[in-house]
Amino acid sequence: MTICDLHQKKIISIARSCVGKSFRHQGRNPEDGLDCIGLIVYVAKAIGLTGFDHKDYKKIPEKFAISRQATAAGFRRCPRNDLTPGNVLILKFGKYLEHAAIISDRGIIHACEKYGKVVEHGLDDVWRSRIISVHAFPQTFIP
Repeated sequence: MTICDLHQKKIISIARSCVGKSFRHQGRNPEDGLDCIGLIVYVAKAIGLTGFDHKDYKKIPEKFAISRQATAAGFRRCPRNDLTPGNVLILKFGKYLEHAAIISDRGIIHACEKYGKVVEHGLDDVWRSRIISVHAFPQTFIP
């Protein structure tokens, strides 16, 4: 097992610990609720990545807002088909609404308003068709 494998397992383990926690727009704490970005921020802080959290977004953010923030925060863009567990997916709903999820060994983990909580489920063809981009957590923060 490599350091990268341990890093990925830690990301998934932290994200999975949030499954079942309530959804809350701009939420950053599992006890109070998380949104899709809040889940990524919570996991990032747990592995030592800080300083990039922004809560100045609307419930329906502007076009490409999540993609821009991921890049600005140092999340490395990966090939669209790199579905390595521990990577972050940016997904598209409708014309341009973006959503974020963490790839797991079982599918994806994300905070979903529709379900009212953080969920983990498979990554079927419908979900795969929504993928805009894939990003990796910055490697400089591997312990």
